[in-house]
Amino acid sequence: MIYGMKIYVQTDIEGVAGLTFFENMADQSFENAQHRQRMRRLLTREVNAAVTAAFESGAAEVVVNDSHGSGYNILFEELDPRCEIIHGRNCSGPHWLPEFDKTYDALVLVGMHAMAGTANAIVSHSLWEVNDGAIYLSEASMAAALAGVRGVPTVFASGDDKICAELRDKIPSIHSVAVKKGLGAYQARSLMPARACELIAQGVREAIKGRARIAPYRIPGPLRLNLLDSPTHVPPFKRVMEQSVVADDMETAFTRAVRQFPWNKFDTSLPDGFKYP
Repeated sequence: MIYGMKIYVQTDIEGVAGLTFFENMADQSFENAQHRQRMRRLLTREVNAAVTAAFESGAAEVVVNDSHGSGYNILFEELDPRCEIIHGRNCSGPHWLPEFDKTYDALVLVGMHAMAGTANAIVSHSLWEVNDGAIYLSEASMAAALAGVRGVPTVFASGDDKICAELRDKIPSIHSVAVKKGLGAYQARSLMPARACELIAQGVREAIKGRARIAPYRIPGPLRLNLLDSPTHVPPFKRVMEQSVVADDMETAFTRAVRQFPWNKFDTSLPDGFKYP
């Protein structure tokens, strides 16, 4: 066991066991509020399983990035007290992966979803187009590519069977746990939450133990980058940017791209009127 490691845990919510629908923030009903809180509890438990396993594997520092929607989804008071969390208004700080740098020993992905257009994947969305379609990336594999620029391996991922298949195709040595099988866009066969957490913890322990055998995921430049999606994540998908970003490496391309998206507010250092949620 190697002690003193730093582990970064990137999270989303669509890939947790039990979730089959997009979050509906417009519905103010009691039923919807209860449902959203229920999904947050499921996310929190899966994240905590990964965090605790990382510490059990010798990590000295574990940072969790609450990266879904509002950036305020994880019930952080229920997490292992040894970790720290990055949360709050997403993409209002310096980066999509705040404070993630080359000093980390591994990236762990929890609650991941498939890229837009993936058949029978649970609530799939976001399709990164690299080199005019030579490569397509989900949010999960984009995180892995950004980690690769820093020389950090992406060692573990959990989500539905479709995102796990994509990541294994791109990173053959990655450890993955499919906590549900997508039967359609909004229907799945899920593990029970307790079992999902058990398998995530086991997978993270194995992944960290074998991290030296998992190469960082790198996409060589120069490259062209764009994002395909639609406001409701329903096909047909269009390029978000009229002109694709051209850059020598993925970090530069990604940074230039996401800073063009109108919904992001990077480097918000003073209050600008934002209200939660």
